[in-house]
Amino acid sequence: LVACLSVARERELGTFDQLLVTPLRPAEILLGKALPAFLVGMVEATAIAAVAVGWFGVPFTGSLALLYLALALFIVAVVGVGLMISAVARTQQQAILGAFLFVVPAVILSGFATPIANMPEAIQVLTYANPLRYVLIVLRGLFLQDLPAALALGHLWPLLPIAACTMAAAAWMFRRLQ
Repeated sequence: LVACLSVARERELGTFDQLLVTPLRPAEILLGKALPAFLVGMVEATAIAAVAVGWFGVPFTGSLALLYLALALFIVAVVGVGLMISAVARTQQQAILGAFLFVVPAVILSGFATPIANMPEAIQVLTYANPLRYVLIVLRGLFLQDLPAALALGHLWPLLPIAACTMAAAAWMFRRLQ
């Protein structure tokens, strides 16, 4: 949501046009919009993990380094989606609606509430493009099952191309804004 609203708010206020006429390249503007969203996501994830372990007593049996690797890859992928939505949206309301239209199907297709194996085969294929699918497997494994690094990395590697594609698409869409 932070990434979605970043450009949409500036576009709505008219300050994004001023940003585009600066000597910054679109990739630098994209990085400037992605980095705060990434940092907010990492701080929020840290706080949620701390509350889960400290307050609710959820056992954390895995590697902290793997947890942060999983979170970093997931957040980069999702920030890329947010920036794509933000590049298309003209107003903050459109950006919020776009985020909602991404988040709801992503949660439904992640295996969070319904096992992916119980979904129709055509829908199961769609879940391979969902970054939430992979990070949930790793988070469950790290918190509850002491997931070995080899298995965790086997579930994390798909986040690399997803993150690369979402950030590349966001960069392409930013270049089109000029």
